[in-house]
Amino acid sequence: MIYTEETLNLAHASFEALDNYIEFAQEKLVPVLPELGARLIAALSSDVEWFCQVKQIMEFDNMASLKAFRVNCSRSKAWGDYAAGLEDHAPVRSCRLLEPLGHAVPSEVLHQAIADSRETPNHGYLFAILEAANGQMAKLEAGLAESRKFVPIIASWRPISGSPNEVIDVWKSPEPQQKYEPAGEWRTKFLRSVRLLAPKERAMRLIALPFSPLR
Repeated sequence: MIYTEETLNLAHASFEALDNYIEFAQEKLVPVLPELGARLIAALSSDVEWFCQVKQIMEFDNMASLKAFRVNCSRSKAWGDYAAGLEDHAPVRSCRLLEPLGHAVPSEVLHQAIADSRETPNHGYLFAILEAANGQMAKLEAGLAESRKFVPIIASWRPISGSPNEVIDVWKSPEPQQKYEPAGEWRTKFLRSVRLLAPKERAMRLIALPFSPLR
């Protein structure tokens, strides 16, 4: 699988602008994607980097499918209408290609999480962005494969270009912690083992938007 992660900084950093974009995307983006050959898997919002920032993630079977999608977009009036409106809603955007981190978290896990969220929405998700230590990527992949048996990781990706050591893990997110709590034995043991393989990490909590398949 290949994934595109598009990050949108809305023209106005406000709840109103986010509401307007959601309405626009539901009307102009969601209906056209299947006929163009793309699968929207998640649409999420976060305040970490930009207030009411939007992340849209699409899935493709392979690079050939992505190439076909881009060709189809260039020929589609409906996509042209979406792209023109997007300039007004989110003039600042970035996009990057992601691929699964080996076999650590198979795509079937993500697909099942999407299916489960239709019945029981999770609402919140956590993106853990790690930087693997040099020479430790294989061990990190093996560790993630083992960890997903007992922690709610639903995807693990790495950029196709850019930092070769970056890993993006997507977790079903519990309710935000409201007050300080000591580390505890389990969290201490778990993170000590992770830090040996990935010394740096930042976390981004996101909420699912109304048109997101991952809910």
